[in-house]
Amino acid sequence: MDRRPKPLDAFRRTPPRRYDRAPQEEGRVEHSARFRKRHFDLPALGLSGERALGCALGAALLLCLCNASAPLASVPGVEERFADWAAAHNEQAVHALPGATPEPGSALYAAVHYDEAAQEALLAQTPAPTVEEAFAEAQEEQRAFKHYEPGELSYQTERLQVSIEQKQKDGMTYFVCDIRVSDVSQLRTAFAGDDFNSGIYEAVSDIASRYGPVLAINADFCRYHHNGVILRNGEVLRRQNITRHHLMIVDENGDFSALTDRTGKQGLVASELEAKNTWQTFEFGPVLVKDGEAAKLPSSFYVNCHDGYYEPRTAIGQLGPLHYIVIVVDGRREGYSTGASIPQLQQLFLDEGAQFAFNLDGGGSTTLYFLGDVVNMPSSGKERSVSDVIMFMPNPS
Repeated sequence: MDRRPKPLDAFRRTPPRRYDRAPQEEGRVEHSARFRKRHFDLPALGLSGERALGCALGAALLLCLCNASAPLASVPGVEERFADWAAAHNEQAVHALPGATPEPGSALYAAVHYDEAAQEALLAQTPAPTVEEAFAEAQEEQRAFKHYEPGELSYQTERLQVSIEQKQKDGMTYFVCDIRVSDVSQLRTAFAGDDFNSGIYEAVSDIASRYGPVLAINADFCRYHHNGVILRNGEVLRRQNITRHHLMIVDENGDFSALTDRTGKQGLVASELEAKNTWQTFEFGPVLVKDGEAAKLPSSFYVNCHDGYYEPRTAIGQLGPLHYIVIVVDGRREGYSTGASIPQLQQLFLDEGAQFAFNLDGGGSTTLYFLGDVVNMPSSGKERSVSDVIMFMPNPS
């Protein structure tokens, strides 16, 4: 074999590369030929239909035998687990609290260690109440609701006579106040903070205590809203007309009337009343009695005027010249007074012979003050703070 190196001319040179087309490579093997896809199929079991059914039945039978030999325990419910937990914790030692140990037979021992026999023995040692004690207890319970005998609430001088009678009717407990004055100036009003513009509210008794009236009631809560013709003790305090209320008027002679048509121009009503020397005006309503007869109650009003709507009520009316009537109905107290509907309140004034009657602010504001005490039972258990009161003074101003 010839091992001598071949001359350089004997090697084949690489042809020059052309960039306008891909070189032809001889012997190139495509990937599609080199890597073939392989498919994996499940091996055939070779079972016929009958053999497959037999295998399935055998597997089911085997599962049943396993369950029968080792059944699964039932999971305890929530109540059972709680009972086990409570039993385990009750077995724990309880450390005694500091202090003397209650003696057996005492009330403290019976409270700590409940024993039916001990409880019966303790009750046996307690003497039963006597008839007198039971009667006194019943009277004490009855005193929880105020009760006044006829003639108990009265006041009389040459210038002022006041008689208050507590009555009951149709589940209502109410007070009828008969009032006679000698001069219209004895029917006065006052404001919380002693000023219309004070912006504060006080209980009726707090306002009245500074003026010393014989009788006082809550008025129309005129500072609750910012409209209306407000004229008090002869002075005009507000001149805006308002359509949602009725306007009660107390003239210079002390006679009551009402304005229900509120379509007048702003300021005109107040100017006319001022020119007539009007003494008081009140914005609320509705008018209950007019000229001795039942007034037509509005179907839609500031207050619910339908029958069956029971609330504590405060209302004022007139029986004759300088002769007035105030009715205060307690309410919202089961077993004592349900309150009154507006039709019921209207009928109460008709029963008393009122020639005119007008509904004032009620509900929690309903308060009757007489000679330094609140004689009715305000619905919330205490007086509501209000903006203004009506008072009957012992002497003219």
